[in-house]
Amino acid sequence: MTPTDTQDGLPQGGVSHDDLARAARMLARLEAARDRDRADLAARTRAVAAAKGRLAQRDAVDTYLRELQQDANRRSVATFETLLTALVREVLPGEKPVRLDLTTERGLPALDIAVERPDGGREDVLEDNGGAMTNVVGMALRLIAVVKAGVGRFLALDEADCWIAPDRVPAFYRVLDDGAARLGVQCLAISHHDVAGFDAGLTVSRIAGRPETGVAIDGSAASCAAAWSPEMPGFRFVRLVDVQGFSDATLPLSPGVNALVGPNNHGKSTVIRALRAVFYGEVRDSLVRAGASAARVEIGVAGGRILRYVRQPRRTPVNLWSLHEADGSLVQENGATLETGGRDVPSWVERLFGITRVEELDVHVAHQKFPVFLLGEKPARRSAVLSIGREAGLIRDMQALQRERVTEDQRTVREGEREITRLRERLGHLDGLDALAEALQDLRAQAVSLDAEAARLRDREALRDRLARAARLAAGAAARASALAALPGPEIGAELGRALAEARHREAVGRRVLGGARDLAAAQARLAALAELPREAPVPRDSRAATAHAARLRRLTRDLADAEGRAALLETLPDAAPQPVLRPDAAATARRLAEIGRRLAEARARADAARDGLAATEAAMAEVLAATGGRCPACGTPTAPAALLAGHRHGTRPEEAA
Repeated sequence: MTPTDTQDGLPQGGVSHDDLARAARMLARLEAARDRDRADLAARTRAVAAAKGRLAQRDAVDTYLRELQQDANRRSVATFETLLTALVREVLPGEKPVRLDLTTERGLPALDIAVERPDGGREDVLEDNGGAMTNVVGMALRLIAVVKAGVGRFLALDEADCWIAPDRVPAFYRVLDDGAARLGVQCLAISHHDVAGFDAGLTVSRIAGRPETGVAIDGSAASCAAAWSPEMPGFRFVRLVDVQGFSDATLPLSPGVNALVGPNNHGKSTVIRALRAVFYGEVRDSLVRAGASAARVEIGVAGGRILRYVRQPRRTPVNLWSLHEADGSLVQENGATLETGGRDVPSWVERLFGITRVEELDVHVAHQKFPVFLLGEKPARRSAVLSIGREAGLIRDMQALQRERVTEDQRTVREGEREITRLRERLGHLDGLDALAEALQDLRAQAVSLDAEAARLRDREALRDRLARAARLAAGAAARASALAALPGPEIGAELGRALAEARHREAVGRRVLGGARDLAAAQARLAALAELPREAPVPRDSRAATAHAARLRRLTRDLADAEGRAALLETLPDAAPQPVLRPDAAATARRLAEIGRRLAEARARADAARDGLAATEAAMAEVLAATGGRCPACGTPTAPAALLAGHRHGTRPEEAA
């Protein structure tokens, strides 16, 4: 092929299909990179524009958040100030108003609780005022904390009225009853005051008996039970079995405020200890009644269920919490039984009843020895427990988020503008991709056209090759036709066939004649060789075979003589067996004679066989001597068959051997 010829549809030395494919792949990668850079540029441009828009509103947003924080602080503080002041003046008329100061400590809201003097000064409630003020404010703070915690609405107070004068105790319980009713909180108040006559709508139970002989609880169980609907949340009763001074006593509870009264040191606070054991896990072995093996606390809850707690000293587990249906069976939840042992309160108890510590403080079940609630805590903890300032805290979080967003927007603008510049430069280098794509498309079209031309050229070359092959075949056919025309007619062929057959017949006859001549020459050579042999057979140099043959003949002769001797002896025996002498061993003798007769028959048979063998041997010797002309096959001397059998010696005449 010439340099202008085509191969694979393209000129040699030009661009191949592989080159076009590689160029297409490279162009596709560049287009993908360009599209990605364009998308990144658009996203960066939008992000930078949004960041600049937010930065333009920065001052307005900061101002709004500051005003919102101030308003939230005013509203929350004002509400609590009004509530606490009203409660204090209801119990202690004429007392100074309560004031709350909401500040910030280490980024967290901090609450100071004080009362305001007529001159505008502030006095600390705990340090600068009497115990009655502390009792009222502490009770109010517990109610607020229970509600704000968003958990179980139950409050147990132990001697929360300890510093209030007897004439002001009824007002204290009226405030408690009204606040609990408004907030939906069930209360249990332990008091040494006789509150039965108070006009406060309380459900009052009394301690009866003495701890030494057994303490009981007198209460209106029927009226308490009638106040509940089956699914209403709350505690129906508290039953104490072998718990300190109680052998088996039940405290009925109503949905409102319940009071347990009685003499000092008779077991009122034992109910509080039992509740702290159930819900806080705060318990010692002294909770178990003297002489009992275990203490049991049962609390009636919604749906007729019973929450049971058992303390078993020196047992494993030492504490056991379980929840039972009304029929006594254990409650199943998600395939698991609600029964857990150990020292820590199970999570399901807190989840189902919501009695827990808030910020590590005993909000729901107060301790008798610590009647001051929150007033002795740090301001930040007061704010966290009461959730006062939480709204302001959220606003501070919003302000912190705004500051973070401003920083992020500034970084977005700074880095985004640099990235936009870089992307635009990269896209500038890729502006010619569309022209390259069009050029590549033109090259592909040219390649397709060249492929079509190459296909047509290959078809023409194939047609040319077929025509040349047809021409060669036609020339060969013409040559064969001319050669056939020069051949003789059919009669010449028949005559040639007959001559060929006759020549083949003559060739076969000649081969047989030649073979006969070769056989004749070989026979004549053998006759000439036999004529040169001596007339007497030569003495063989190795006579070992003849010696062995002669030894065998001698053994056969001895065996024959032995057989004839035994036969002669046997012939002398009588034909009939002698009559046996009747002896004790006649039977054994008969058997021996029979055995002798059998052996005689066998000997005769062997003698006959030996005669036959001797006759056959003599015949074989005669044949051997006949074949050798009467000469010994071993030594070549003349001998007779009898001499051979008698022990012929080599080289001895027959007469000497005889």
